[in-house]
Amino acid sequence: MMNVAITVKEFPPDIIGGTETQTRRMARALAEAGHDVTVYTKAYGRETEVDEPYEIVRVPNCRRSSFLSTLTYLLALTALLVRDRNEIDVLQCMMIYPNGFVGTVVHYLTGVPYFAWIRGGDYYFMKGNPVKRWLIRTVLWDTTVLVQSAAVRADVTAEFDPTDVRVLGNGVDVPAETASGDEIVFVGRLEEQKGVAVLLRALAGTEAASAVTIVGDGSRRSELEALADELGVDATFVGEVAPEAVGEYLERGRLFVLPSVRGEGLPNAVLEAMAAGLPVVATDTGGVADAIVDGETGYVVEPGDEQRLRDRIETIYADEQRAREMGDRAREYVIETYSWDAIVGRLEALYAECTDR
Repeated sequence: MMNVAITVKEFPPDIIGGTETQTRRMARALAEAGHDVTVYTKAYGRETEVDEPYEIVRVPNCRRSSFLSTLTYLLALTALLVRDRNEIDVLQCMMIYPNGFVGTVVHYLTGVPYFAWIRGGDYYFMKGNPVKRWLIRTVLWDTTVLVQSAAVRADVTAEFDPTDVRVLGNGVDVPAETASGDEIVFVGRLEEQKGVAVLLRALAGTEAASAVTIVGDGSRRSELEALADELGVDATFVGEVAPEAVGEYLERGRLFVLPSVRGEGLPNAVLEAMAAGLPVVATDTGGVADAIVDGETGYVVEPGDEQRLRDRIETIYADEQRAREMGDRAREYVIETYSWDAIVGRLEALYAECTDR
């Protein structure tokens, strides 16, 4: 068994995003497999820790500005990891920027083996900045980097000629019950890149427009609520919910839609929807296409293509039997490919490889 240190910039309960949720579940699965896991993450000053089988170290930072918060977090994180070096067998850095570069520095200061993980946005949104691009390249040229899909691996390999990039998707919990409702469901942040406006325009005037559930919050919520009213789409905006509560909304669905216009890795929401027995219509961004067998477990469309999105949604929504069959295949695929047993086994093999170098 290994002493595993995981670095992630933000973490529940105050921050609940895809990477944060995945990290929490991964830490729990690793701990339940017998590993000694410590998660290093930003301190926010009002966290209420829940009972988990792993340790959480809250890293101090100055929150007067986003820049100062990140800078002081990185400096303090580096110091803490150097301090704890004798208690760490392997360092796992969630997001290549900024945590991956901390791993590089700590490795050269202490010799602790490490690897980094590209989650999607940390690569696609950051590589255009010259400084961040240099930091990303430094990590890619120094150690093994995991990505969530073959599509992301191809992008990274073509642009940076990295040392070692491997595909390892997200893990997912499979619920006992499958979905049995009639709603169109979306789960995600209400920001421009998630494409919810595209979804609402695609649904306007369709039968499916009468039962739409939008789970999540963000800066575009008011604008999207107004757009739904304008288009006559009967959309319920639930707001942000705890990750554990997402399942109850998926259970009400007939179909899950992720209309992102850019910047996805392998979204937890897609895998969770498939695990719940929902077919998925999603756009071809990042690793989404790796998770969906087009025409079998759902459909993949081009980002921003409202007409194609509408057609695929209507094809599934209008045929309840088709939706159920596609959803059953989606659930089977997730169980075979993305169970936590499979993910932990592959991580354990990488840990052994890192410590043998």
